[in-house]
Amino acid sequence: MSENNKVIFLDVDATLYSKEQRLVPESAITAIHAAQKNGHKVLINTGRPLVYFEKEILDIGCDGYLCSNGVHILLDGETIYHKIIPDTVVEQIKRICEENNIYGTFEGEKCSYFRDHNVDFHPHYGFMITAFELAPYMAHEFTWDHVEDPDKAIVFTGPGSNASGFVAALDSISDTMDYIRIDDTQYEILLKDHDKGTGLKYVADHLDISTDDCYAFGDSNNDISMFKAAGHSIAMGNSCDELKEIAEYVTDSVNDDGLYNAFEHYHLI
Repeated sequence: MSENNKVIFLDVDATLYSKEQRLVPESAITAIHAAQKNGHKVLINTGRPLVYFEKEILDIGCDGYLCSNGVHILLDGETIYHKIIPDTVVEQIKRICEENNIYGTFEGEKCSYFRDHNVDFHPHYGFMITAFELAPYMAHEFTWDHVEDPDKAIVFTGPGSNASGFVAALDSISDTMDYIRIDDTQYEILLKDHDKGTGLKYVADHLDISTDDCYAFGDSNNDISMFKAAGHSIAMGNSCDELKEIAEYVTDSVNDDGLYNAFEHYHLI
């Protein structure tokens, strides 16, 4: 890559993809293509696994995908990094969830495994279930009976959950796993020493560029590591306060052309 070319990392939900409208705003697609035309690389950096991409997101034609918070990385059509949760640890996570009435999804390259089909248990759990039902080409199962090779788990508290018991029980797997608290009702369970920031650094090393030439866009707590790793951090207008506080720049919301306006602000387009 030439020294003028930058690498742009985009979170998906509520950054690239409007959850309210269930689509990628046209202005965001225009911005991505214009940036690529200018010689920049545009990569998705998301908590979603590879199997959880709507066709319209894949059809944009991004240069790479950092999936499952840095656990699975594809660049220019090739997998350059991938780690999965060991089977024994999967069983421990299942037990911890079942004992504390926690529901969620084991997410991997080939399939997402939901504990059940309860769309009312938690709003985002219901949103994910609906997303998969609307896109049957995204492989999924509504049972934890045969979870295979997951990258991570995303779990939710709801009626009857014991959140404090759940978090305390995660200590028993802390030698291999870590967790991010998205909010009081939502957690991501990840392989230790992996997050969106480690993924960004891995790509920068692979491309032999400085992180000063990396631009990170996000809206949620799980984007903090990516913001800290990147030379430039841009929070969407709809971001949580925690992220806005550490961002270099706050753009408009996902529904108000936030990506396009920020690309313009940084002269990426």
